[in-house]
Amino acid sequence: MKGALFALATVLTWALMGVVNRYCVSKYGINVLVFTSFLIFSGGVALLLIRERVNPENWKSGVHYSWLYTTMQMTKSFFMISTYLYITTTETSLLINIEVVLTYLMAYLFFKRVPHKREYWGIAVILIGFLLLIYSLPIAVRIPTAVLILLAATASCIRSIVVEQTSRKSPETTVRQKCGISGYTMFVGGTVLIVFFFGIASITFLFGESLPKLFFFLNYLPQMTEMLNPETVISGCLAGFFLNSASVYWFYAALKWTKSETFMAFRVFQPILTYTLELLAALFYAAMKPELSTKDFFIGGIILLGSVLILIVPSKTTRSEISKNFITE
Repeated sequence: MKGALFALATVLTWALMGVVNRYCVSKYGINVLVFTSFLIFSGGVALLLIRERVNPENWKSGVHYSWLYTTMQMTKSFFMISTYLYITTTETSLLINIEVVLTYLMAYLFFKRVPHKREYWGIAVILIGFLLLIYSLPIAVRIPTAVLILLAATASCIRSIVVEQTSRKSPETTVRQKCGISGYTMFVGGTVLIVFFFGIASITFLFGESLPKLFFFLNYLPQMTEMLNPETVISGCLAGFFLNSASVYWFYAALKWTKSETFMAFRVFQPILTYTLELLAALFYAAMKPELSTKDFFIGGIILLGSVLILIVPSKTTRSEISKNFITE
């Protein structure tokens, strides 16, 4: 029961965070790079506040992996939030299921795990649903959406591999200890990004049009007005402190108290939760309303069917240490 509650809390938080992030992007026109930096930074602060002491050996090992975890989290967050410039949160939550396919590929590359022959059916159905949903989008947004989703899913899959690897190496590490390790790297990583973008913004602000042509690319990075935009800073900090940190805590807790298969069962409902939350958000901001057709619901059903097919495949095979660890957001 405890594991099921943690799993439900995680999936609900992911759905809520996606809707809140899209709301900020749509309503305030925030810079995604700046928003992501403050999102990661403030999430790290919250996790550090609830951290539990870790012995030096586990700390050194945990931080080593956590740097990669945090890098992938920042990468995934940036590309995922960027998709909200093109499509709704519900469509994004459906398309991100392509990470199931990518995770099977990475599980083979890193752990030499070969899918059960009946799991190939689920993989094929998800891939077909993904391609159909991409094709159903307006021509102008198909390519950028597909690229952003694939990049976000790849980063998310690498992150899940890191979680599995650290769980194997340090199974005795508690949830709050993991949060403390992740919180540290998120805090430092977020701080580095904020300082870096402030430095670039200061250079472009001071030099203005006299900036050498060799450095013209700096104009594509956040400018001072975007770094000091109160809506971006405040919304990013609030979303990170309350939602991003909560999602990390619930995620670690769920993995500790429940099996991946159980978690996956709850994750299947994430698009439904996201759709419901988007409809509620549309009451406050009409642009948030997900305009989905009957065809979209049908294609979404195909993608979810693929996840369910994988979920119900018997785990008993000739392979050892099987993990359906495609349960990241």
